[in-house]
Amino acid sequence: MSWKDDGAGKLEIDGASVIFSGADGSKANAIWSVGGTGYWEVKVSGPPGTWVGVSSEDKFGAGYGMKGLFFGGPGNLSDGGSLVTGQWGPEFGNGDVIGMRLEQAGQRTTVAYSKNGSPLGVAFDIQNWTGSEFRPAVSMSDAGQSASITAGALPSLDSFGKSGSPREGVEGAWQGRFKLKIDKTGEGSWRFNAKAGNSMSCSVEEKDGSLTVGPIMSTKMMPPPHLQQLENEVTGLLGGLTSFQREGDNLVVEGNGLREVCQPDQGPGPATREQVNWMNK
Repeated sequence: MSWKDDGAGKLEIDGASVIFSGADGSKANAIWSVGGTGYWEVKVSGPPGTWVGVSSEDKFGAGYGMKGLFFGGPGNLSDGGSLVTGQWGPEFGNGDVIGMRLEQAGQRTTVAYSKNGSPLGVAFDIQNWTGSEFRPAVSMSDAGQSASITAGALPSLDSFGKSGSPREGVEGAWQGRFKLKIDKTGEGSWRFNAKAGNSMSCSVEEKDGSLTVGPIMSTKMMPPPHLQQLENEVTGLLGGLTSFQREGDNLVVEGNGLREVCQPDQGPGPATREQVNWMNK
């Protein structure tokens, strides 16, 4: 068993391992030699941005010519050529292990994921569709990215149900008066993404018990009047951030004299056939 590349000459393959060797930003794809209903774990290396999912022999191709069902990038779902669902799950990168459960039974196909053993849920629930047998596939575009695959026993679909809260730590998606997503970018460093009218993001670093917040980047749309005050408060909260920590299942964020309590955000549910462009042509 081995990976098969897309013929673009941008990948190095060694059995169960595939390594990106092309120019940064040029997409390269690989498909596994066996598929159908099954469970696999894909260990990724290098910077975030790898996509893990399924394709078929007749839908496999180079670049954006490959069609399938994928999870990756900043945590999105894709059909290989276009966005299906934004911010479905967490970003993943160096050292992370993505578990993927594929089941094709009659006219229904489900694809569910986990990250480092923590269930993320069912990403795709495709009904009233019959097509070719799916096989694991990956897509990469940056130097240093690689993936290795191992097969395992098929777990139950129920075991991939989302936990009521993140298993540990502060990373993940949160919901309070506004949406907040925290991604760990290194030892003592994070990326905060918040949405209250406009979308805002900033880097946060911890050193010697103190937090340093980078410039706050924001979209420039005019928010509805009822969100203007909230947006100003969130901007102040992030800009003056003094602490963020778990209290039970919740996340407490403090700064600029404000204290916000956020609950785990369960996020969007599984994507359906109607959201996958190539299945509707």
